[in-house]
Amino acid sequence: MCRNHTTPIAVHADIVSCVGMNAIINSISDREIASAIWLAVFVAFSLINKSTRDCLGAVIRALFQPALLTPLGIAALYATGEIFLLSYLGWWSVANLKTTILWLLTFAFVTMFEMATAKNRKAGLGKITAEILSVAVLITFIAELYSFPLIVELIALPFVTIVVLMAELAKHKPEHAPVAKLMGRLSGLIGFSYIGFSLLKSIELWHDTFTWANWLELVIPIILSVAFLPFLYAWRTYVAYNAMFTTISIFGIDRALVPYARWLAITRIRTDLDLLERWRKSIQSARPANKVELKHTPTALLALKEREAAPPTVPPKEGWSPYLAMQFLADVGVETGHYNHRYEDEWGASSPMRELGKGDGIWRNNIAYYIDGTEHAATVLKVMLNVNVTAESTETEKVFIRHAVHLLEQAVSFNAVERLKIKIASLKDFQAAIPFGSVSLARENFDGGAIKDGYSWMFTVRRGG
Repeated sequence: MCRNHTTPIAVHADIVSCVGMNAIINSISDREIASAIWLAVFVAFSLINKSTRDCLGAVIRALFQPALLTPLGIAALYATGEIFLLSYLGWWSVANLKTTILWLLTFAFVTMFEMATAKNRKAGLGKITAEILSVAVLITFIAELYSFPLIVELIALPFVTIVVLMAELAKHKPEHAPVAKLMGRLSGLIGFSYIGFSLLKSIELWHDTFTWANWLELVIPIILSVAFLPFLYAWRTYVAYNAMFTTISIFGIDRALVPYARWLAITRIRTDLDLLERWRKSIQSARPANKVELKHTPTALLALKEREAAPPTVPPKEGWSPYLAMQFLADVGVETGHYNHRYEDEWGASSPMRELGKGDGIWRNNIAYYIDGTEHAATVLKVMLNVNVTAESTETEKVFIRHAVHLLEQAVSFNAVERLKIKIASLKDFQAAIPFGSVSLARENFDGGAIKDGYSWMFTVRRGG
């Protein structure tokens, strides 16, 4: 509310305040008003109902935990610094406050949570960077420029929410694939309607659309997001280190060695989070009992990483280079983990089990690739198919045959494929000789257990050893 003042300075301050407040109010769209109304309805319903009131109270208490508030507060301070710099350059004003708050809540805070829970934090940061600079940002901005009348937004919002939730829920159950497809198309149609309406209004009201203020509304969130990346990088590193030392103090080493382990990580591994995760697994496997043994673990791991960067040549009579063997099935979409020490003189790597088919609601067929060997050479390569749902065996066995043939071509030669492909395709047990080794195919039935009539196929290529 604007007040009357007598002094020029007070009058100027009041005018600036009123202009800024009016700009914020005018920037609130009917879609945002509709969202606020439905949010208020949801909160009111939650407060009236005892069971949901208790749940809401638990959620609020969880949100105000210091462990959550502290990093969010630091992020907000970092964002404040960004805003101050943009304001100093003349690119940010109070009129951009609503957009900035929405950016902080929907991008900064949400992305921090995604980074903290991502399995592959390095890939997660790359994905976020790509999203910031994608065309989707421009499309979203266009869709939000103009909204439908308030009554339309009030009716549409719950309908859109239900459609999106149904689409997401249906994705996780193969038997609901038709529903997921239908809801996906409906979501796309709704999205096009929002974009189309806003685009038409933008053209119709082009004098109001193509303004410096709207340009800033588009650019400011992008600038804030790009400038927020260093904070996300630091946050990602902190989360990884915190998870690392929480885990090893429980399952890896004596608590007295944790400070020294932290020092080794900071001085030897630094911000290489992939290496940090490998070191964690190494510590849990080796369980060093003193500082000397603990100091050796990163040294050995760094030496292994150098070897991976420049793999040594392995003579055929001794096997394969483990680092080349890891790539043998890359063309068919199979990726293995690192080639690591397991126990005594045994080393190995494996891919995650890839599920095939729709399954029976409980079990699904799956396939995986395994590499076994010594520190310097892989000597056994295996493709394993577990047939848990026999009704889908034909299709999954075709996938297994393709993987087996591809492995044989990469690991031995095309001539070996020509000689043995009929035997592989017939899916009958066999063993055949190759230079410096052998190839075999074997079936093993699941005796007893929860899976009826299940079995596995193992295609094995051996050399050296």
